[in-house]
Amino acid sequence: MPSYGLALSGGGLTGVIGGLCSANSVLTMFPSLATPDLAVSTVSGGSIGFGIYANANEKLNYYDLDFTMPYTSAASDSKGSAEIWFGNVVNYLNWIPGTRRLSGSSPSPSPSSSSSSSVSDIQAGFWTNAIDLCFWEGYSVHDYDITGGSASGPSWHANFALIDKDVCPIKRDGDGNMKKAETGLVYASMDMQASELTTSTGAPLSIEHKTPLDVMSYSSSFWTASILESSTEYFFLKSTVPTGTLDSDTTVYLNDGGLVDTTGIVTLLQKKVPRILAFYNNNEPLSTLNSTFADLFGVEVSTDTMNSLEGASLAQVFNESLFDGVIGNLTDGSVLRARLDNVQVQANSYLGVESYELEELIIFSNEYSDDFVNAFEDADIAKNLDANFPNSFPVSLPVLDTNVLCMFEDFKVGKYKEELAALFEQ
Repeated sequence: MPSYGLALSGGGLTGVIGGLCSANSVLTMFPSLATPDLAVSTVSGGSIGFGIYANANEKLNYYDLDFTMPYTSAASDSKGSAEIWFGNVVNYLNWIPGTRRLSGSSPSPSPSSSSSSSVSDIQAGFWTNAIDLCFWEGYSVHDYDITGGSASGPSWHANFALIDKDVCPIKRDGDGNMKKAETGLVYASMDMQASELTTSTGAPLSIEHKTPLDVMSYSSSFWTASILESSTEYFFLKSTVPTGTLDSDTTVYLNDGGLVDTTGIVTLLQKKVPRILAFYNNNEPLSTLNSTFADLFGVEVSTDTMNSLEGASLAQVFNESLFDGVIGNLTDGSVLRARLDNVQVQANSYLGVESYELEELIIFSNEYSDDFVNAFEDADIAKNLDANFPNSFPVSLPVLDTNVLCMFEDFKVGKYKEELAALFEQ
């Protein structure tokens, strides 16, 4: 059992940049963590972000936190002395065919599409090809060179969701929860180094393609949500959604992991990891969408098409009484951190979690922080940040916002350096 866990949430391109930069921040500050004693659990955008970190980190020029940085530098995609600007992903995964957007479920026209969704825009395997293009053109990593990381480094577990073909097109209740989720929605994970697949039910899963590239695409396949919910889109586009076989005889669609757990925490609880650090980089303010955490605490709230479709009754692993304190700290821009010590994890057969005592859980949020933004000496940085910074970008991130978002991860890690040192026993 790993001693430590690092959870990197979903969240579109915000989740990609957040996942990449938070992994770099933590493992730069605590380099001795980079061993198999650290389990990294990723979902959706976080899976792509950590995939970039695991395969291209040594080539990248990050924008480390520097409050004296001039605006001209903060708004530059400079390679510096490195080979590649870390944020190249925003130039390659910034659109989606038809009216679907990368960073969420609400429709928004893409830069290269008409205002109406075209069935011909989406072809089987297109999302894997898009990630492949991003890794090669953006980071000079060939598809055949993409790995799950070094065997001497952290273990990496990328998470995705399975939806039984027989319950599609899916139906949702008034709170947005998926009907028949108890039998029709299953959480799955792959050990990206060992290529070992596991499911929350324990049933064996067989998929034809399971390279790290393929699994990153399943984990981040946000675009399947509307297809599997709309009768019309399902009729025309179901053949584009990748499939697998569960328990030898059940055909399942492979979908974005955020449909069950956007946070990435669940997989670490399945492994009974005693100390967990979670970065929540979802591209949705917690003030408007908190089902991603509320469900884990058994608190009934509404959700959307992309997050926690099973609902609180199936997802609860923590005591409900803890939720208000957690969400209060996460939504406070002067705090941005929730911490639980010696908390009892409740057994959850649906998620495949057994009861145990979690020694420590620290969660960092991605809410707007005046303390951070206004600390830059050059006022043009705060003045020119997009109004959507840091968690409401409709499609992609401008260069300035990409760099500042990366520095935001450094800010949070540095702000709580002593707590993290205690968490990791440094």
